[in-house]
Amino acid sequence: MAGEINLEVIEGPDAGKQIIIDHPIVIGRDPQSDFVLADGEVSGRHARITPSPDGSATVEDLESTNGTFVNHNELEGPAHLEAGDELLLGVSVLQLRTVDDFRARGSGVIQLPPGLAMAERTPTYVNPEVARVDQVAAQPSATPAGHPTVDRYLDVRVRRRAQLAPLAFLVLICIALIIYFSIK
Repeated sequence: MAGEINLEVIEGPDAGKQIIIDHPIVIGRDPQSDFVLADGEVSGRHARITPSPDGSATVEDLESTNGTFVNHNELEGPAHLEAGDELLLGVSVLQLRTVDDFRARGSGVIQLPPGLAMAERTPTYVNPEVARVDQVAAQPSATPAGHPTVDRYLDVRVRRRAQLAPLAFLVLICIALIIYFSIK
């Protein structure tokens, strides 16, 4: 069919993922969405794309948190899409292409230039014990500083400051009381 269109993620966590738009689809992070993205900046139900018989489509934002952008312009209402138009949802860029164009040229994934490619490395701002992948799978245990979800992002200096904050506050109150009673 000449009017068939394809939607492909060309940049972002799901680069290379694609779907043929032959019926209205909902894009989002929710597993119940028709086209699920693993992008943390995408809402559960982010946008809806409805195909037209002429090979174009209509996109509408579903009240997403971070908005939907078409060719770098924020969507204010339903918008018309043509083949070649790009959607930005979260940090993912999706391109609308005809199925014939996709078959002729292949994937439109934007490759990272070799000069910008870097080997994966361990973050230096997090305690190395906390950054280990195997610890994420283990049961998180709360440190004396507070909450297990936040604690894994804090470095050692911040944790020490968080533990010393109540003591510093108590000392400040004592100094204020001493000054108050010495003036009376």
